[in-house]
Amino acid sequence: MAKNNISSIQGDAKLPLPFRAWIDTYYMQIKVIGWVFFSFYTIIAFYKLVINRLVDVCIMLFRGDYSLSEIGLFDYSSWRVTTNFIPFETILRYINYSQYFNLDLIVVNLLGNLLIFTPMGFLLPLLSKRFRKAWVIICIGFFSSLAVETVQFIFTVGSADVDDLILNTLGAWFGYLAYKCVLIMPKKRS
Repeated sequence: MAKNNISSIQGDAKLPLPFRAWIDTYYMQIKVIGWVFFSFYTIIAFYKLVINRLVDVCIMLFRGDYSLSEIGLFDYSSWRVTTNFIPFETILRYINYSQYFNLDLIVVNLLGNLLIFTPMGFLLPLLSKRFRKAWVIICIGFFSSLAVETVQFIFTVGSADVDDLILNTLGAWFGYLAYKCVLIMPKKRS
Protein backbone atom coordinates (compact mmCIF):
# COMPACT_ATOMS: atom_id res chain seq x y z
CA MET A 1 0.00 0.00 0.00
CA ALA A 2 2.81 2.43 0.89
CA LYS A 3 4.52 1.66 -2.42
CA ASN A 4 1.37 2.60 -4.36
CA ASN A 5 1.06 5.89 -2.46
CA ILE A 6 4.66 6.77 -3.31
CA SER A 7 4.07 5.95 -6.98
CA SER A 8 0.95 8.10 -7.05
CA ILE A 9 2.79 10.97 -5.37
CA GLN A 10 5.68 10.72 -7.80
CA GLY A 11 3.64 10.11 -10.89
CA ASP A 12 6.14 9.63 -13.68
CA ALA A 13 8.77 11.81 -11.97
CA LYS A 14 10.93 9.12 -10.36
CA LEU A 15 14.56 10.03 -10.07
CA PRO A 16 16.58 8.12 -12.69
CA LEU A 17 19.03 6.35 -10.41
CA PRO A 18 20.03 2.69 -10.07
CA PHE A 19 19.07 2.63 -6.36
CA ARG A 20 15.33 2.69 -7.09
CA ALA A 21 14.10 0.87 -3.94
CA TRP A 22 16.00 3.18 -1.57
CA ILE A 23 14.82 6.24 -3.48
CA ASP A 24 11.21 5.06 -3.54
CA THR A 25 11.31 4.61 0.24
CA TYR A 26 12.74 8.08 0.98
CA TYR A 27 11.47 9.95 -2.09
CA MET A 28 9.80 12.91 -0.37
CA GLN A 29 12.63 13.43 2.12
CA ILE A 30 15.20 13.35 -0.70
CA LYS A 31 13.12 15.80 -2.73
CA VAL A 32 12.79 18.25 0.19
CA ILE A 33 16.50 18.03 1.04
CA GLY A 34 17.34 18.50 -2.64
CA TRP A 35 15.22 21.67 -2.92
CA VAL A 36 16.70 23.02 0.32
CA PHE A 37 20.21 22.33 -0.99
CA PHE A 38 19.36 23.95 -4.35
CA SER A 39 17.91 27.00 -2.56
CA PHE A 40 21.09 27.41 -0.50
CA TYR A 41 23.20 27.05 -3.65
CA THR A 42 21.11 29.70 -5.43
CA ILE A 43 21.30 32.15 -2.52
CA ILE A 44 25.06 31.68 -2.11
CA ALA A 45 25.73 32.02 -5.85
CA PHE A 46 23.60 35.18 -6.15
CA TYR A 47 25.17 36.56 -3.00
CA LYS A 48 28.71 36.00 -4.33
CA LEU A 49 27.86 37.42 -7.76
CA VAL A 50 25.81 40.48 -6.82
CA ILE A 51 24.62 41.00 -3.27
CA ASN A 52 28.07 40.92 -1.64
CA ARG A 53 29.19 43.80 -3.84
CA LEU A 54 26.01 45.78 -3.21
CA VAL A 55 26.33 45.27 0.55
CA ASP A 56 29.92 46.58 0.43
CA VAL A 57 28.77 49.66 -1.47
CA CYS A 58 25.89 50.25 0.98
CA ILE A 59 28.24 49.94 3.96
CA MET A 60 30.66 52.47 2.44
CA LEU A 61 27.77 54.87 1.78
CA PHE A 62 26.27 54.35 5.26
CA ARG A 63 29.59 55.00 7.00
CA GLY A 64 30.04 58.14 4.94
CA ASP A 65 33.42 56.97 3.65
CA TYR A 66 32.45 57.84 0.09
CA SER A 67 29.70 59.71 -1.67
CA LEU A 68 27.49 58.21 -4.37
CA SER A 69 29.50 59.97 -7.07
CA GLU A 70 32.85 58.80 -5.63
CA ILE A 71 31.73 55.18 -5.63
CA GLY A 72 30.37 55.51 -9.15
CA LEU A 73 27.06 53.86 -8.37
CA PHE A 74 24.61 54.59 -11.20
CA ASP A 75 27.40 56.45 -13.00
CA TYR A 76 27.27 55.20 -16.56
CA SER A 77 29.88 57.60 -17.95
CA SER A 78 32.52 54.86 -17.85
CA TRP A 79 30.25 51.95 -18.80
CA ARG A 80 32.49 51.09 -21.74
CA VAL A 81 35.31 50.28 -19.32
CA THR A 82 33.23 47.94 -17.14
CA THR A 83 30.96 46.43 -19.80
CA ASN A 84 31.63 44.08 -22.70
CA PHE A 85 28.98 43.40 -25.34
CA ILE A 86 31.33 41.71 -27.83
CA PRO A 87 31.12 37.90 -27.59
CA PHE A 88 34.37 36.08 -26.77
CA GLU A 89 36.39 39.31 -26.41
CA THR A 90 37.26 38.77 -22.74
CA ILE A 91 37.84 35.03 -23.20
CA LEU A 92 40.21 35.62 -26.13
CA ARG A 93 41.96 38.42 -24.27
CA TYR A 94 42.70 36.06 -21.37
CA ILE A 95 43.93 33.37 -23.77
CA ASN A 96 45.97 35.60 -26.12
CA TYR A 97 47.52 37.75 -23.42
CA SER A 98 47.77 35.16 -20.65
CA GLN A 99 51.39 36.09 -19.95
CA TYR A 100 50.21 39.53 -18.77
CA PHE A 101 47.52 38.23 -16.42
CA ASN A 102 47.86 36.47 -13.12
CA LEU A 103 46.89 32.79 -13.56
CA ASP A 104 44.54 33.02 -10.58
CA LEU A 105 42.63 35.83 -12.30
CA ILE A 106 42.23 33.79 -15.48
CA VAL A 107 41.09 30.67 -13.60
CA VAL A 108 38.63 32.57 -11.41
CA ASN A 109 37.12 34.52 -14.30
CA LEU A 110 36.91 31.76 -16.90
CA LEU A 111 36.60 28.55 -14.93
CA GLY A 112 34.69 30.21 -12.10
CA ASN A 113 32.04 31.55 -14.48
CA LEU A 114 31.77 28.13 -16.05
CA LEU A 115 31.47 26.25 -12.76
CA ILE A 116 29.15 28.57 -10.81
CA PHE A 117 26.11 27.56 -12.89
CA THR A 118 27.05 23.87 -13.25
CA PRO A 119 25.17 22.78 -10.08
CA MET A 120 22.02 24.37 -11.48
CA GLY A 121 22.20 22.21 -14.61
CA PHE A 122 22.85 19.11 -12.53
CA LEU A 123 20.37 19.62 -9.68
CA LEU A 124 17.28 20.93 -11.48
CA PRO A 125 16.72 17.77 -13.58
CA LEU A 126 17.08 15.72 -10.40
CA LEU A 127 14.49 17.76 -8.56
CA SER A 128 11.76 18.11 -11.15
CA LYS A 129 10.66 16.35 -14.30
CA ARG A 130 10.03 19.75 -15.93
CA PHE A 131 13.79 20.41 -16.07
CA ARG A 132 14.85 17.21 -17.83
CA LYS A 133 15.28 18.72 -21.29
CA ALA A 134 18.54 20.35 -22.37
CA TRP A 135 16.87 23.42 -23.90
CA VAL A 136 15.05 24.14 -20.61
CA ILE A 137 18.31 24.05 -18.63
CA ILE A 138 20.08 26.19 -21.24
CA CYS A 139 17.27 28.78 -21.09
CA ILE A 140 17.24 28.81 -17.28
CA GLY A 141 21.03 29.17 -17.20
CA PHE A 142 20.92 31.94 -19.80
CA PHE A 143 18.16 33.97 -18.15
CA SER A 144 19.61 33.52 -14.64
CA SER A 145 22.98 34.74 -15.87
CA LEU A 146 21.31 37.58 -17.79
CA ALA A 147 19.62 38.68 -14.55
CA VAL A 148 22.97 38.72 -12.73
CA GLU A 149 24.72 40.63 -15.51
CA THR A 150 21.83 43.11 -15.74
CA VAL A 151 21.97 43.82 -11.99
CA GLN A 152 25.75 44.24 -12.25
CA PHE A 153 25.27 46.73 -15.10
CA ILE A 154 22.43 48.71 -13.49
CA PHE A 155 24.15 49.06 -10.12
CA THR A 156 27.65 49.27 -11.65
CA VAL A 157 29.00 46.57 -9.35
CA GLY A 158 31.43 44.18 -10.98
CA SER A 159 31.52 44.13 -14.74
CA ALA A 160 28.69 43.19 -17.05
CA ASP A 161 30.20 40.92 -19.69
CA VAL A 162 28.55 38.91 -22.45
CA ASP A 163 31.34 36.34 -22.04
CA ASP A 164 30.17 35.74 -18.47
CA LEU A 165 26.72 35.11 -19.90
CA ILE A 166 28.16 32.61 -22.39
CA LEU A 167 30.28 30.83 -19.79
CA ASN A 168 27.46 30.69 -17.21
CA THR A 169 25.08 29.23 -19.81
CA LEU A 170 27.69 26.69 -20.88
CA GLY A 171 28.21 25.81 -17.22
CA ALA A 172 24.50 25.08 -16.78
CA TRP A 173 24.60 22.92 -19.93
CA PHE A 174 27.71 21.06 -18.66
CA GLY A 175 25.86 20.37 -15.41
CA TYR A 176 22.98 18.93 -17.43
CA LEU A 177 25.43 16.77 -19.42
CA ALA A 178 26.90 15.53 -16.14
CA TYR A 179 23.38 14.66 -14.97
CA LYS A 180 22.77 12.72 -18.17
CA CYS A 181 26.12 10.91 -18.06
CA VAL A 182 26.23 10.07 -14.37
CA LEU A 183 22.60 9.33 -13.63
CA ILE A 184 20.96 8.26 -16.87
CA MET A 185 23.69 6.07 -18.37
CA PRO A 186 23.81 3.61 -15.41
CA LYS A 187 20.03 3.18 -15.79
CA LYS A 188 20.46 2.15 -19.44
CA ARG A 189 23.15 -0.40 -18.55
CA SER A 190 20.97 -2.05 -15.87
